[in-house]
Amino acid sequence: MFKSIRAQQGLSLVELLVAMTISLVVMIAAAYVYLSARESQRAIDRTGSSRETGAFVMQMLGHEIRNAGFYPATVAPIFSDPAQQGMYDTYPPLPSDPRVATDWQNPAEGWPPAAFQAGIFGCDGGEFNVTTSTCPTVDADAADTLVINYFTSDTKTMGSNAGQRWDCTGHDVAPGEAGAGGDPSNDVRKKNSNGSPPTQTNEAIPPQLPVFVSNRFTLRDVRVADQFQEIGTKSLVCSGNGKSPHGATDETAYQSIIAGLEDLQFAYGIHNGTSMQFHTATQIDGNAPLLWRNVTVVRVCLLTRTLGGNTRLPGAPSTYRDCNGAEKDHPAGDTITRHVEEFGLRNNMKQYY
Repeated sequence: MFKSIRAQQGLSLVELLVAMTISLVVMIAAAYVYLSARESQRAIDRTGSSRETGAFVMQMLGHEIRNAGFYPATVAPIFSDPAQQGMYDTYPPLPSDPRVATDWQNPAEGWPPAAFQAGIFGCDGGEFNVTTSTCPTVDADAADTLVINYFTSDTKTMGSNAGQRWDCTGHDVAPGEAGAGGDPSNDVRKKNSNGSPPTQTNEAIPPQLPVFVSNRFTLRDVRVADQFQEIGTKSLVCSGNGKSPHGATDETAYQSIIAGLEDLQFAYGIHNGTSMQFHTATQIDGNAPLLWRNVTVVRVCLLTRTLGGNTRLPGAPSTYRDCNGAEKDHPAGDTITRHVEEFGLRNNMKQYY
């Protein structure tokens, strides 16, 4: 028996082309789905990272703000004499009369400058100048600077860069025995041994009087590497009086902490007896009834930005609100996230008012 000639035939050219076309379409669809899923996951990861960056910065600033105005209660308050309140439980500690070497304030030499006379201070639209301890001319497009001041009785041997005696750059705020580093205003107050008054410092015990700490936070432009390309962004930066004390001239005073930010603005709450009113730093400096020492709440507005582009998910809002409440379009391919929190200055709850 012989098989038919037709039974021995294979696929025709047309059938082969149809099969190849269907296979190609399936492969392209699968590749598209894979690439879309990968891009979507990358967008989700970068958006999540941006939100985590905002949460981290808020947590760190909140911790610092809660330290503002702290002065260790080294002496029991004298309730029978309210005039002595500032000697023991307030920021800044009042000088003796007549002044002694351990007094932190020295009005005769203009110390402290306005930036350190309260637990909190700020600059609108500009970077705090560590050389002059002043604010620059306001730049509406620049981030604000927050200055946080407090005192600490921590020892130097608590651990490497541990405790409150180290500023935000990791430097000890008390000068070394040779006078190197640290803030000169702490030079006498840190001495705690070898005589009365003390003439030397034993790092295993607290200073004879609390030492002064000042940290300043703002944003600076930086460039970061992302998947073999450089991206321009902004970073949270800080300077501290351990590395950059009053009068320092170090141009690298500010050190980067974390990148991926877009803007940082502060508002300062003062209760007028009826309600809480928020003001800018410029408004407080230019209005005599408003005083930095009366600030009890700091409102922080932070904008974080995704890095690398292509992070906009389908259906996501095309606009966002900036720290002034204005509605703006997201940058091409990137997403701006707004974070706002308010932090109370718990150390403004004094024993006397």
